[in-house]
Amino acid sequence: MTTDSPLDLGGADIEAVREGLEAAIRGANEAIRSVLRGARMRVGHKPGEGPVTEADYAADDVLHARLMPLVPGARWISEESAEEAPLLHGEPTWVVDPLDGTREFLRGLPEFGVSVALFIGGRLAMGAVGLPAEEVVFSAIVAGGRREARRDGVPLPMLPDDGVVRRVVVSRHDYEYRQLQYQIPYEVYPCGSSAVKLVHAAGFDTDIYFSTGPRSVWDIAGGAAILEGVGGTILQVNGRPLVLSPQQIEVPAFVAGAPADARTLLRRLGAPLDL
Repeated sequence: MTTDSPLDLGGADIEAVREGLEAAIRGANEAIRSVLRGARMRVGHKPGEGPVTEADYAADDVLHARLMPLVPGARWISEESAEEAPLLHGEPTWVVDPLDGTREFLRGLPEFGVSVALFIGGRLAMGAVGLPAEEVVFSAIVAGGRREARRDGVPLPMLPDDGVVRRVVVSRHDYEYRQLQYQIPYEVYPCGSSAVKLVHAAGFDTDIYFSTGPRSVWDIAGGAAILEGVGGTILQVNGRPLVLSPQQIEVPAFVAGAPADARTLLRRLGAPLDL
């Protein structure tokens, strides 16, 4: 239990907001699956960033329509739609990646997800990740004196924090092109979406997610909430906690998992820890 102050949700009930968030994620999951069921798919390209599909935009539309009414006065940051007004520090803010892992989505790999986080008072307060290929929704509350996560409504157990690392998940690019697995003294496997990798680190089937960075805050904020909800953390390579904010889009390299496990990996990699 924490000593966080109560969340200011503009009069909205925290459980109602969470249920609305989970429903929005389910709707985005279905919007993505609907595009997959179609005979054709429109694909574009964002200069310097990569592909974008009609599934990205369809999920973004669903999320915007369902999330914005949940918290009065909330702002909106999404990878696929423009900000509606300049952000002010501390305002309730939805941070959204409607389809994280678009490259894997196009390759037919089930390593893509929907990522949503809610920041209140400049701090991560709630988040969710949807896995459209599996029709699964994770959510977490990590503020207001609560730290807990659930999968399809079922509470998730807290992570063991024994400092023992067995498996490490890395980006598919780092695995296939940089061959990062040869630099890590543990079993290593690749995955696409950052949101999905964070769910893995939250106890799905691995211990640590190692990101060489940079990433964007919308890639990881939803999954970061799930990880924090089961007792995990995200550390910079110097060992200090990585604090996410809607005001800082770019996220540097990090390790994510149970705190002792994350530090074990950093030490084995020879990182100078600033503790």
